[in-house]
Amino acid sequence: MMPELLERIQPQWQALTGAPLEYTPPEAPAPHSRWRTPLEHDGESLGWLSVPVAPEAADEIQLISWLSLCGRLVSASLGERKTADSLGDEVLAAWNQLAFLYEVLKVNSFNASIEEVAEKLSTLACGVFRCDNAFLAYRDSTRAVYRSASPLEDELIQRYFAQLEHTAVFVANDQQPNFLGARVPLTTAGEAIIGMLGSQLAAGFRAHERQLADSLAEQIGTVLDNIALQKQLASNVRLQHELEIAAQIQSSLIPARLPRPAGYELAGVVVPASQVGGDFYDVVESGDGALALLLGDVAGKGIPAAMLTSLIRAELRGQVLAGRSPGEAIARANTTLEPDFTKLDMFATALVARLEPVTHTLTYASAGHTATCHWQAATRRAFELPSTALPLGLFPESENVERSLALRPEDVLVCYSDGVTEALGPSGKLFGWAGLEEAMALAHAAPPAVAVQMILQAIDAHRGPQAVGDDLTLLVLKRAQPQPEIAARGFVLAADVTQLKHIDPALQATLSPWAGEAGLDTWRHELGLAITEHVSNILRHAYGSADTGRIYGLFTRHADYLVLETLDSGRPFDPARMPARNTNLREALRLEAGDLPESGYGLPLIRGVMDEVEYERRDGIRNYWRLARRVKSA
Repeated sequence: MMPELLERIQPQWQALTGAPLEYTPPEAPAPHSRWRTPLEHDGESLGWLSVPVAPEAADEIQLISWLSLCGRLVSASLGERKTADSLGDEVLAAWNQLAFLYEVLKVNSFNASIEEVAEKLSTLACGVFRCDNAFLAYRDSTRAVYRSASPLEDELIQRYFAQLEHTAVFVANDQQPNFLGARVPLTTAGEAIIGMLGSQLAAGFRAHERQLADSLAEQIGTVLDNIALQKQLASNVRLQHELEIAAQIQSSLIPARLPRPAGYELAGVVVPASQVGGDFYDVVESGDGALALLLGDVAGKGIPAAMLTSLIRAELRGQVLAGRSPGEAIARANTTLEPDFTKLDMFATALVARLEPVTHTLTYASAGHTATCHWQAATRRAFELPSTALPLGLFPESENVERSLALRPEDVLVCYSDGVTEALGPSGKLFGWAGLEEAMALAHAAPPAVAVQMILQAIDAHRGPQAVGDDLTLLVLKRAQPQPEIAARGFVLAADVTQLKHIDPALQATLSPWAGEAGLDTWRHELGLAITEHVSNILRHAYGSADTGRIYGLFTRHADYLVLETLDSGRPFDPARMPARNTNLREALRLEAGDLPESGYGLPLIRGVMDEVEYERRDGIRNYWRLARRVKSA
């Protein structure tokens, strides 16, 4: 019996401790090893278990404890031959449980991630609990993470979170698959659960497994708390170091002021994923009146990437100021920088564009950089300007290739880094070119500074609670006609009624110059009521139950009237439902409460307040609305 049992235990012991395990029968002399334990049952000697050679860096106390515990388990299994088969199975089960606890402790001994912990323990839990599948799931306000031994749908994870919301341990042997779960107690932010699915035993999950799950949940909670605290500590230390140099590096890369050549407007922003990043933009004026736009993105993050951005920027500025064309600037910069990039095993993308304001000609070259967006006002479409060469630092030589285009009145050029199009939503969907094109469908009409903010808001609405994953850079150039607007302000809302609260701050900021004018309180109140009703209509009727769309809005304040333009990708509106304009708000409210085809849509109220209400279905996929009200209508 003993040799057979030892053969079954030894592989797991070897994997668990890294040491061999030997059995000495009772009739033989006791082993000479200092790591030994006697085997006894009811006062009868059954032999010895010993470890002849301890593994390197072994914890002696822990090794002796494991050996003693193993000895007691083996003694119990040998004591009753009558129940040897069943006890052997129980010993293996207990051993697997001990192995699970040991793995939890071992995971806790190094700087592991939540993903690594979840992957390792979910696989091990299948053997411990003898079930078909197991998982460990964690979520907080910024992300949700889970790993399972076998693929598992997200909806099931959410259901198990709900089942464990008000209880520490939950067992459901009557559902398919049967389920045993435990809530992991955490002292840090977030919540976590462990779960086992599909017990391989006919009776399902038993009481002692429920107790084991509860105990394991406490141990796992300690591991996850330690991971969170270690990351917080490391982040704080790193943050202090980065802050000391971030101001010097980043302030030297981002222009404090942007030039404004006649007939053009410029705006830009850099949003680093951490305190320092690998993105930059710059605008360089040359003596002949031309303007050079520079963008760069180093493949990496942190201080090394920030230092390389400074190097790339200086090289590209030097090439441009020396009179090099965009293609020449890219090729020469690559030749100069390639040895440094090769040493560091890094690379970067870059864009150089030269604008001739007099001829309205733009010439550009791109070293693997993200495609620039050219919004053509005449066609109301966005076009991609692709890369012309490989990224900097990959090869000693780079192609001198450049392309040219003409900028027409109201055309917009959006230069950006991949942090824009690769922004991830909660479902893992990229913001992508489609997201940028959708944002520009209305943002193109705004000044560049407002367009930049609208694109950022669109990315935030797409990303939701997800953290910023990459540096983000935007540089917007617009060939602007003389504008009668006094001011403009944009907003982007997710298709969620809770987002309505963000409209009023944008409206009040637009109306701020009129805030002190007497007699406009009622006018402002009615205007805000109509605008809120309009956006609510889009949420209720254009998007309905859909929660993935966005609403783009642009306020423009003229000398004596205000305009709101909105764009959405919801269901189309039937212009036949548009009511005639009412002469006063009282009549509008009466019609709204009546039994008219348009009642319930708020249209009588909107028509009663606004002087102009226009609707257009654009490109067959978007709803465009224009609402205007004059100040004298107050």
